[in-house]
Amino acid sequence: MAWGVAIGVGAVVLRELVRPREETARLIDWGRVEEIALARCGEPQDLAGDLARDQTYQQIAAELEPLLVEALGPGTAESGSRVYPGLTAVGRRQWVRFNIRIFRQMFEPLEGLQRLIPGSLILSFGQKGLTRYLGLMLGLLARRVLGQYDPALLGREPLETSSLILVEPNVQAWAQKDRLPIDELRRWLAMHEMTHAWEFRAHPWLQAYFEGLLKEVLVGRLGDGRRPSRLELIRTLTIGVGQQWKAISKLQAVMSLLEGYSNLIMNEVGRRELPHFALLEGAYRRRQEQRTPLERAFLRLTGMEMKLRQYVLGERFCRAVRDAGGRQLLARVWEGPEWLPTMAEIQRPDLFIARARSR
Repeated sequence: MAWGVAIGVGAVVLRELVRPREETARLIDWGRVEEIALARCGEPQDLAGDLARDQTYQQIAAELEPLLVEALGPGTAESGSRVYPGLTAVGRRQWVRFNIRIFRQMFEPLEGLQRLIPGSLILSFGQKGLTRYLGLMLGLLARRVLGQYDPALLGREPLETSSLILVEPNVQAWAQKDRLPIDELRRWLAMHEMTHAWEFRAHPWLQAYFEGLLKEVLVGRLGDGRRPSRLELIRTLTIGVGQQWKAISKLQAVMSLLEGYSNLIMNEVGRRELPHFALLEGAYRRRQEQRTPLERAFLRLTGMEMKLRQYVLGERFCRAVRDAGGRQLLARVWEGPEWLPTMAEIQRPDLFIARARSR
């Protein structure tokens, strides 16, 4: 994703070398992104409404909440805050639209910048490439993603009636393929996504920190509302890229912690509460390890290989810290931005453990 954005924004610099057109610059054609993604998602029409299924998901969330409250604690949110949102089943097409709206609000700082710059032939070419890349990526991921939590980034409200979803066709397909108990699989996956909700909603500082890194990655220091000069563009997208890569490294560390912590909780609670936990865990490990060459190429191309690595590294970090100092030591990561582990500490938990014990 970061490389795709870099290519698109890089076209802005190249645009300074060609004749501007009398039109507004556009980096992404979101209508075309949706069209490509829906054509590739493998679902010809939207998932039909099902009252019984909706009630099942509501019941799952209600049953899991007290278990997670016991496992996670209250966090630092104000007393009475709603930490766990409703859980909803969606189809692949709904997931595509859901994420396009999320991406649009994430890209808003970048689109605010592009309004300051005239269009050009080179920028139009870059837009088509980035648009097609995003459409193909979303369409292919829609076939694989199991669940998602939307933390309503950049000050917006959640984009659906619920910000916590499971992609029902994918959950059912996995259950059928590996002969898994569908009810337990839904509960197990919901534990992961509900833990993500707790991470953000029970620690309000996390969202502001996350958004700051996101803006730094997308626009660097160009988002102050004025038209940048050619020198400022070149400086930001050459020398200034170092700052953006630092922000990407911090984002990688945070995401590894979030995914690893959610995996840790879902496995510990699942081991106690789900009769067929061993079956589910074994199927999950096989799903991670047994991929075709085409799947591996796709994961590498889209950057999802790095995303999947976050689950492994993050859970290993969380287990190591907890084993060294119990839940109390691991809870230090939620005290504020200064306590978030760096990528080096994620890879070597002993560094974080030593830092935490020295303060």
